[in-house]
Parts: sequence; structure tokens; C-alpha cells
Amino acid sequence: MVRSDRLKGQVAIVTGACGGIGRATCLALAAEGATVSVVDVAPERVQALVNELEAQADGEGAAPRFLGLALDVRRESDMHEMAAATLAGFGRIDILVAAAGVLRPKGTPPRLLAQMPLSEWDEVLDTNLRGVFLSNRAVLPVMIRQRAGQIVNVSSVQGRQGHAYDSAYCASKFGVIGLSESLAEEVRGDGVRVQVLLPDAVETPMWSQNGPIPPPAAMLPAARVAEFIVYLLTLPEDTVLVSPVIAPFRRRRRTSAARNRQEAAEETKADG
Repeated sequence: MVRSDRLKGQVAIVTGACGGIGRATCLALAAEGATVSVVDVAPERVQALVNELEAQADGEGAAPRFLGLALDVRRESDMHEMAAATLAGFGRIDILVAAAGVLRPKGTPPRLLAQMPLSEWDEVLDTNLRGVFLSNRAVLPVMIRQRAGQIVNVSSVQGRQGHAYDSAYCASKFGVIGLSESLAEEVRGDGVRVQVLLPDAVETPMWSQNGPIPPPAAMLPAARVAEFIVYLLTLPEDTVLVSPVIAPFRRRRRTSAARNRQEAAEETKADG
């Protein structure tokens, strides 16, 4: 991994840090010189990632740069602890990357909305949307007091276009976009920049829940998404990207507009 110091001295928090995008983001932020709080629910995985980050940064300085926090984004008290522990350890919070998310509960097959238990709906919405709300809200007082800070919330291309059998996931990701765009308007006068990223097909363990895996050329490596997150964080202070989609070049999604055009063409042909 190429190293630079574009984020040297910056203190970052990454939620969902042990997932595909989260882990890649932690590695990318560390390579750019950032100090990182690693936040995920599994203590063993959190510690393993902290060890990996420390090994990557070996010899770069005596001061600790990585903090492992086994916390749950769905719990309000855990998110307060996340902010407090990071502030106590490093003195400030400059960056939050909210990457915690689930497609559906582990071991659960795709379901029609009419067949979905409330417990399944709640788990997806609590992790993907409530978790973004709680993590964002926890760091905002610090960032506003500093008059500086950045938040990148990870949504999905399915936050713009629905997908059969994934109604809970799509609803949560639509919500993340709305929350992020609203929050951006609320805090830009406080020196806090909020952006939301919409990845398309990303090569992560979560994709294996969704049936057959597309060929590698039709998927983004998680590291590519992490690079784009770093790009968002290093934009000039007076610049923002509004809900960008990042997608593999060889993967083409048919949008609603495209489907409508095709249907209209077929109707015209039939009428003729």
C-alpha cells in the first residue's frame, strides 16, 4: 500500500471497521498517516485489525495511533463511549467513516416484504440507519466545538434504486442518504463537512449472502472504495461531492429511466 501523509495528525473513527469496506478504510487511513479508532462488535476481530494496523505502521513513531473499541452502533451508550474514548485517547475527532451495515441477518434467506418478520426488518434498520444516526450524533458535539470535522456515511447504490427481496436493506440505505444530505445542510456553517457515498457491487463477504457472486471484473475491490473515501476526505475545504456513486466500469445497472425508455419503445413498436 502506498503511504503518504495527507491525513497526518487527523483522528478518525471507523464503524463497521472489521467488514470489507471498513477494514480497507482503516488500512487506507492509516497509510495516509491518520490515527484510527477501530469500532466493531467482535472483540477478537477488532484486536486483530489493531495488530495489523500497528504492524503496518511499525517504526513510524512511539505515540499510539490505534485504538480498538468493541462496541455496537445500535446502542446509544456504546456510541457515546466511542466518542468519549477516542477523545480521551487522542484529544480530538476529525473524521468519522460510518461503514457498519448488514444486508440481512446472518443465515437469513432473501425474502419478500410480505414474508419478512418484524425482527428481521428491525435488525437491518437498526444497524444500517439507527447506527448511522447514533454514530453521527455522538461525534457532532466534538466536531462543532472544534469548528472542524468530516463525516462520510456509507450508503449504497440501492439507496437510489430498489431491489427485490432486499426491501429492508434498500429502505435503510435510502434513509442514510436522506439523513446525510439533511445533516450536511445543518452543520456546514459549523465547519463540519458531511458526505455520503453510494458504492455499487463491492467484493466483500456481505455479497456472498446475495446468491451467485458476479465475476471479479464486475465488482469493486473494497480497497478501491477505501481509496475513494480518502479522496472525499482530502477534497479542498470548499468542495463537496453530492451523493456520488462508485461502480465497476464493466458493471452496468439498468436504471428506472432506462427501463422506462425500453418499455416505451416496445409499446411504440407494438402500436406500429
